[in-house]
Amino acid sequence: MEFPVKILASPAVILLLLALLLVMLHQLRPGAAKAGSILLLLLIWGGTTKPLVDQLAAPLELQYPAYNNTTNAAPLQHIWVLGCNHQDSPFLPLTSQLAPCSLARVSEGIRLWHQQPTALLHFSGRIDDRINEHSEVARRYAIAMGVAPEQIRLHQQPHNTREEIQSLLAATGQDNVALVTSAMHMPRTMRWVAFYQQQQTKRGLIIAAPTDFSVRRLNHELKPGHFIPTVTALSALSYVHYEYLGLVLQQWQMSADTASAVAQGSPDADLTKPE
Repeated sequence: MEFPVKILASPAVILLLLALLLVMLHQLRPGAAKAGSILLLLLIWGGTTKPLVDQLAAPLELQYPAYNNTTNAAPLQHIWVLGCNHQDSPFLPLTSQLAPCSLARVSEGIRLWHQQPTALLHFSGRIDDRINEHSEVARRYAIAMGVAPEQIRLHQQPHNTREEIQSLLAATGQDNVALVTSAMHMPRTMRWVAFYQQQQTKRGLIIAAPTDFSVRRLNHELKPGHFIPTVTALSALSYVHYEYLGLVLQQWQMSADTASAVAQGSPDADLTKPE
C-alpha cells in the first residue's frame, strides 16, 4: 500500500477524522453528535485497551506456532529473515539501529542458526530512503551475535513481501527453509509462499518461524489493570489494521496476477521470478 493510503487508513487518523466529523455535526444535529461522541469514546477505549486489541490480533498471530527444533525435526538448509525497518543514525548502537520488529526477526534468525549452524542465514529487504542497506545492518548485527560471516547471504533488491518470497523460492529451490517474520505478518507471508509454490513442480519445505508477537498473554491471565488504555495498545491496533488491509490488497494482487497469466495464455507461467 502506498504511503497516503497507509496514513489515511491508520486507526489514529480514522479516529481523528471521526472526531472532526462530530464537531461539525454538533452544529447541525446536537443529539446525533452526542450519541456519536459516546460511540467514539467507546471506540477509543477499545482501540487503546490491549486485551481487546489482542482479540483482533490473535487470529493472525496464532495461526502458526513458534519454531521448535524438537517438533520441527527436518534439517534446515536455509533460514530466511524478512526485512522490516532500521535507522541510519550513527549515534545509535547497533542494537538500536534495527527497529524493534527487525531486532526481533533478526534475533530469531540468529537463534535458529545457532541450533543449525550449517544452514545459510539470509537477510532480505530494501528501504530506498536509507543510506545503509537494510540487509547489511542485519548482517552486522548477526556477526556481532556470533554468526559466521561466510554463512550469511544478503538479498538487497526486494522492496516488499511479495518480492522477498519470490527471491526466497528462486534462491532456495527444493531445500528446507525456516521463514522468519513477525507473527502478525506471517499469514500474509505464507499466503504468498503458497501462491507462488503452486507454480512449481518441485517444492521445498517452507516452515513458518514467527516472532515479534503482540499477543503475549492468554485470556485467563488477564487482570483488571490490563484494561487501562495504553499507547502500546493503539500501536498494536495500527499493526492489526495494517495487516488486515494487507490481506485484502494481497487477494486483489493474486487475482490480478492469475488473470494476467491466463490472458497471456500461460496459466502455468513461472511467477516465482522477481519482477
